[in-house]
Amino acid sequence: MNNKILTYITITLISFAFTKLSQANDDSNKLAKISALLVSYEQLGRFSGSISIKKGDKIIYEHSNGFANNANRVNNGSDKIFAIASVSKQFTATAILLLAKQGKLSLADPISEYLPYYQNEVGLKTTIHQLLTHTAGIPDPMDMGNGVDGKNDPIMKEKTLPIEKQHLINTFKDLPSLFMPGSRYEYTNSGYILLADIIERVSGQSYALFLQKNIFDPADMKNTSANRPADSPLLVESYNGLGSERVHTTKLHNSWLVGGSGLYSTTRDLFKWVDAMNSRKILKDEKFDYLLNNPVDLGRNNDFYGYGMEMKTLWGEKVYRHDGATVGTISDFLYFPEHELTMVIYINHVHNVNAIGYSISMRKQIIQQVSGILFDHDIPLTLAKQNTEGTSLKQYVGRYAFDKNHQVEITLNNNNLQLSTTGETNWSLYNLAQVTHLSSNKFTDKSTRLFDLLNTQKVEALAELFDDKMASAPTSMFANFWQQLESELGTLEDNYSFAKTNDNSEIQQRLIFEKGIVDMTIFFNSEGKIKGIQNSSPISKSNINGFTTSLLTQKNDQLLIDGYVIKKGDDLFLKFIRNDKNQISGFRYNQMGVHEAVKL
Repeated sequence: MNNKILTYITITLISFAFTKLSQANDDSNKLAKISALLVSYEQLGRFSGSISIKKGDKIIYEHSNGFANNANRVNNGSDKIFAIASVSKQFTATAILLLAKQGKLSLADPISEYLPYYQNEVGLKTTIHQLLTHTAGIPDPMDMGNGVDGKNDPIMKEKTLPIEKQHLINTFKDLPSLFMPGSRYEYTNSGYILLADIIERVSGQSYALFLQKNIFDPADMKNTSANRPADSPLLVESYNGLGSERVHTTKLHNSWLVGGSGLYSTTRDLFKWVDAMNSRKILKDEKFDYLLNNPVDLGRNNDFYGYGMEMKTLWGEKVYRHDGATVGTISDFLYFPEHELTMVIYINHVHNVNAIGYSISMRKQIIQQVSGILFDHDIPLTLAKQNTEGTSLKQYVGRYAFDKNHQVEITLNNNNLQLSTTGETNWSLYNLAQVTHLSSNKFTDKSTRLFDLLNTQKVEALAELFDDKMASAPTSMFANFWQQLESELGTLEDNYSFAKTNDNSEIQQRLIFEKGIVDMTIFFNSEGKIKGIQNSSPISKSNINGFTTSLLTQKNDQLLIDGYVIKKGDDLFLKFIRNDKNQISGFRYNQMGVHEAVKL
């Protein structure tokens, strides 16, 4: 009898050990697939950042690529401090919930009880709960994903200068509701800006201090704060553009989105955040799920929004998540409660700050694929084709000319092709994806005149070009904007239009300063008046000459430039041309027209 029991225990232990070993091998295979997937993104220049996965109390995967700081050659990683953007909203929501638990406010209260400047119909009808769940209907001039900060915002997108809180709130506080409060969902930043002000007025502390004392300190989140840690060697900088030389993006000042964005954190700190919530270190009688305690139905695919947190289904699994996007950096935070699985990703190199949606789509695809692998779904792993031994790459090597001033050189190093810009005139790979000097018409004339007036400090005359909303903005705002550009880039030397939409609703304008180049987008209304301006990050001339990027071999005499094109979501292919002797005689590419380079 005892021997049978012993044999049964031995078999059980062996079976248990075998099961554990099999599970470990399975997990190892999944993580290897994830690595192969991310490497394929890196080959296309699509992943510079970091991704980490934690299951239970163990970090099971970390993968990083590229530099957090190009100048100092600091690598990206899970310990680096990055702008989490709208991932910040869950912390603002938690602060409000803490104050509610303390009896200092009620989520059912109208915001007029706490905000003296909202003693109007909107303030009397809108509740704190509705601000939290984006169901208040308050217009959002700060919408980063809707053209120029929202269709009604005349202010430049690159908000590099600080703004006083009340001045920011004044841009939307007197606007009527878009819909009856509580009747539907529409994502806004304005609601969370107001929540941050409520936190300060009710607690008697600054937003930053209240979060530090009541959330970050209890959770041991030592590298999380509401202030940009400019002097920290761990800070992740943001970049955009093609080529191996990434262009440093202009900073968005934190004062523009306090409450809705603006926090800085690390992957590991965000893991601590989940642990602290689930161990009830923050909300003493509630866990992380409390943020989804009273969600609103978004009316799409069983998606819900709670308090600073979205609940949806991914691969049939319930997930709490929120993403974030700011100038040059995008991120995503996901927590699968039924698996105790947390995933955090940030990407600090986007293909173009003026069309960040393409990079956001790419980040979503990575998340979709990585989570699919974790949950045993068949995911295609190869995105890029590598140069392989035996491939005849030498035929593409040489110098190619677009005109007498602009050339590119293709070289072969260690079986890898690279493309570099050369020529008599400073230029970069940005030019490779753009058309210059549009013919004159009423739209290009207006966009050129706009910057001529700014350059000659005739800001009062801008009203003749603007729609009513733009014309009502303080002229000092535009003067300060121009002064900042001049302080950074020197004197304006040239100014011309180089791209447009088919309906002329947008004109791209290039400004060439003494020390660098800035591309602008001018938005026109149906009457031909300027309704908004959006500027890209300045490109220093010291970084322009000699841009270099990798080329990836494809089929049928095509080479793919790594990274993204500047103005469209399509990849940029060089399609090589052969003469009657089957020799490479040049190449062409299609980007806002057909462009051809001749082999010298």
